[in-house]
Amino acid sequence: MQKSAVWTLLVVILIGAAGFGAWKGYQTFMARLAAERCYVQMDGSRLSLTHEQAANAAVIVAASYKAGLPERAAIIALATAWQESGLRNLDYGDRDSLGLFQQRPSYGWGTEAEIMDPWYSSSRFYQELVKFTDWESVDVNDMAQKVQRSGFPEAYRKHEANSVALAEALRGSRPASLACFDRSENEGDSGAFETLLSAVPGVTVSQEDSVVTLTSEDETALWSATQLALTATRPAGIQSATVGDQVWEQGPKAMWNTTKRPLATGTAELRLRTVG
Repeated sequence: MQKSAVWTLLVVILIGAAGFGAWKGYQTFMARLAAERCYVQMDGSRLSLTHEQAANAAVIVAASYKAGLPERAAIIALATAWQESGLRNLDYGDRDSLGLFQQRPSYGWGTEAEIMDPWYSSSRFYQELVKFTDWESVDVNDMAQKVQRSGFPEAYRKHEANSVALAEALRGSRPASLACFDRSENEGDSGAFETLLSAVPGVTVSQEDSVVTLTSEDETALWSATQLALTATRPAGIQSATVGDQVWEQGPKAMWNTTKRPLATGTAELRLRTVG
C-alpha cells in the first residue's frame, strides 16, 4: 500500500473514532438532561409525571381493584386527585383539608393520620363514589363534583383526558404505554411494588434472584401489574420489563420497543438492579 493511501486510511479511522466519541458524548449529555420522570404514551403526545405523582396514581388505581370497581372509578378518582392535590399527598390545604383528595377530618373523612395514608384516602373516595347509584354513567367532572362538593364545580374537567390515559395504562387496557426513567442506583427490591401487584386479580408473582416473573391468563391484568410495578422503578431498582414481544429498558427515552426474544404468552418479567 502506498504511503498516501496509508495516511488517508489513518485519517478516515481517526475521523470515524472522533465521530463515534462525539456521538457517545452527545448521548451521555442528553441523558443527563433528561428528566427523571414517568411517562404515559398518549395519542400523539406523552404525559409526564414525577415519580411521586406516578406512585400516588398507582395506589389510587390499585385501590380501585381492592374496592372491586371498574376502570371508570379509577378515572374519576385520578381526575379528582389531580385537581385537588396535583397527585401529591399534601399535609396541608384549605382549612383542615389534607392528602391526595384534600379530605377533611371535620367532615368525617377520617383522622388526619388516616387521610394522609394514600390507600385509606383512596378507599374512602371510592366508598363515597359508589353511594351514587348513577356514578358509572355520569360525566367524570360532574361525578367528581358530586363526591367532593367543590367551590369550583368545573375544575375536574380539564384533567379527564390525562386521567383516562393514566387509568388505562395502570389498569392494563393501554399496554406498552407507561415507563419511567431514573438515575438512582438503588438495589433491587420487589417489596416496593408487592402491595400494588397483590391488588391485581389473577396475577401470580414469583422471584428468582433479580428476576421477578408475573403470570396471568388475562393479558390486560398482566399489563396492569407490569405497569403498576414500573411506577416503583426508583425504589424497586427496576432495570427492564418484558411482556410478550414488548420490552422496556432503563434509559432517558422511557419507551417500549419490540424485542427479538419474546416471552411466552401470559408471562412478564421484571429485572431488578443488583449491586456489588
